[in-house]
Amino acid sequence: MWFIEILRVEYKLVYAEMFRRKSMLVMMFLYPYVLTGFTLFIGYSFGSKQVFVEKTGVAPEVFMITASFIMLSMLASIDDMIWKPLMDLWHGTLPYIIASPVNRIMLYAAIPIPRLTAVMIIGSTSVIPVYTLYYGLNGFPTSLIVIGLASLGAIFMITPAMVVTGIVNTMGESWRVINVIRPIFMILLGAYYPRILMPLAGLIASYTLPSSYVVELIQAFLRNVTNTSNVLSLIGVATALFVIYAPGGSRSILLWEKKKVKEGVKYD
Repeated sequence: MWFIEILRVEYKLVYAEMFRRKSMLVMMFLYPYVLTGFTLFIGYSFGSKQVFVEKTGVAPEVFMITASFIMLSMLASIDDMIWKPLMDLWHGTLPYIIASPVNRIMLYAAIPIPRLTAVMIIGSTSVIPVYTLYYGLNGFPTSLIVIGLASLGAIFMITPAMVVTGIVNTMGESWRVINVIRPIFMILLGAYYPRILMPLAGLIASYTLPSSYVVELIQAFLRNVTNTSNVLSLIGVATALFVIYAPGGSRSILLWEKKKVKEGVKYD
């Protein structure tokens, strides 16, 4: 089955569910504003805007709406990937998927793209208005660049997520492990807690995630401290890590599937 055909099926599946559960669609649109509003409320209650700007180099409103959109983009890859096997198991479709002749790399590469497309559209209702409000007409092209980079970062997260998906779902009680791993990913990506402020251990762990380089690039872009060599180096490292994780991701998924075949795909 060709990648385009797999992608077409994934689009039908995701958007049928999305439009069936309209509350989920509404929450996706509200998420950046709700999280930004809550964070700013807490921040202004206990902190200073000036201190925040000194630490990050960006106004808190712009930083938080950007971070919320980045996280929504990254979760389109992380959540859709690591929860997919469990959802298939609970829906009773896992044996049919494992038995299908679909190329696993193509399948898992296609899984996050439909939701990521929706997230990009959501970006036009959150990032673009806020950037335009703060930066005027210059905010529009800036917001488009940020949306594009965030989407690229989400794509770079596909292969590491495949590695984690295979390993986590090989373990028992994998849903518990997933609920531990997700917040760790959210911290290490650096969307809300920039890498420049991380302790050494967190910084080293963050360096292993390709998407964290894209997040760093977005934040540097907002601080107006980017140049051509910086952009190329960060994108280059992210691309290299994306490629390096690919064989491990494929092998991880196949080993998990072999284990399920050996067990007979038990339903607990």
